[in-house]
Amino acid sequence: MNKLDDYNHKATVHLSFALVLNLLFNVIVIVGGLLTNSIAILADAVHDVGDTLAIFIAWFLQKFSERGRNYIYTYGYKRFSVLGAVLTSTIVICACVVVLYEAFSRLFAPVEPSSTGMVLVALLGILLKGLSVYALHGGKTFNERSILVHLFGDVVEWIVVLILSVVLVFYNIPILDPLASIGISLWIIYNLGNNLYRSLKVLVQSVPNDFDLKTFKSEVTNIQGVIGVEDLHVWSLDGISNVLTLKIKTNITDANSLFEIKDEVNNIASNYDVSDSTVEFKT
Repeated sequence: MNKLDDYNHKATVHLSFALVLNLLFNVIVIVGGLLTNSIAILADAVHDVGDTLAIFIAWFLQKFSERGRNYIYTYGYKRFSVLGAVLTSTIVICACVVVLYEAFSRLFAPVEPSSTGMVLVALLGILLKGLSVYALHGGKTFNERSILVHLFGDVVEWIVVLILSVVLVFYNIPILDPLASIGISLWIIYNLGNNLYRSLKVLVQSVPNDFDLKTFKSEVTNIQGVIGVEDLHVWSLDGISNVLTLKIKTNITDANSLFEIKDEVNNIASNYDVSDSTVEFKT
């Protein structure tokens, strides 16, 4: 298994772990929200179901993306991982909009929650969401990043809920509950919006962000025997594996020398996470 395939396999394992933890927490947060009458917890219950659905979609498509090439998908199924990131980001952003709507309505009609119950649910939230974040931390795929951003936001949310519930134990300020939900939801929407934008760039075959086209072209041009580079195209399959095609202008006709130039081009390309390259020569 090469490095890029290993990233995708690990992503599937990490997402599986996060999915199990979130299924467990779904039950806890729904019951906790109903018992405490907290909009911060009830709101989280709404988008936590969205979380679990999003993680399931991400896991399924990530697993699907590990399939090999065939006559229908000649590059394999890696791009399904990016599709998973687009779907999960969209689902969670929509869930956050629902949270915002509920929180804004509570601003004008605050309801006093059960602060003691909120403390217990918040501690469980920090524990289970924290374990999910730890599992996904350092992931390379867009799928992992999109889920990580939201789960990290959940950890922050539960820390805020914990602080909020402790404050409410001593002070009766119920408006703090919806205010906390609004702030966290806006933060999640902003970060997932960025991830959604990067995922869509992959789908429309934009040049990868970490691929310096000018530097790459300069390195290839410096190879002995290369006069120029034409028709250079670079895109990413899944945000990790890049694909490259180019034509090299040269006055060399010896087959062995051309193979040496091609090997040097592929060596340079390997530093840019290129998994598939097509090199043609033009004399």
